[in-house]
Amino acid sequence: MTGSSTNRVVDERGRRTFAGRADQVGAARRFVAAALPPGSPIRELTGLLVSEAATNALLHSASGRSGGTFAVEYAVDGRRLRVEIRDAGGPSGPRRRVHHLESLTGRGLDLFEALSSRWGVHGGPAGRVVWFELDLVDGAVAEWSS
Repeated sequence: MTGSSTNRVVDERGRRTFAGRADQVGAARRFVAAALPPGSPIRELTGLLVSEAATNALLHSASGRSGGTFAVEYAVDGRRLRVEIRDAGGPSGPRRRVHHLESLTGRGLDLFEALSSRWGVHGGPAGRVVWFELDLVDGAVAEWSS
């Protein structure tokens, strides 16, 4: 077997609903990361994008209100990893913001654009889905480089 066999990803799906609390962002990140082999070069990247989408669900939708929830779903098919974060909706959708270099927020959509293979948003005030995909190569995790 080649060295890349340790990074092979099997076809897998998962879905879980999380309480709309900040402490659940890490749980959501770990839930998706568990679908990727230890040492996978995109495990950390996936965790960053899941954290960003889950945090945005809490900050910018009804998911972050008392009793709110958000759902995370992933699918790995040997060619790509697709992750969807469903929130409880809100009055406005995600939008790019102008931010200063020292700003702590406002970079989420830029991260999806720069780091994922594909991403998007759909839904409306009753609930939205932010999704992203990361490409895999020959069933093994693709090397990510900037």
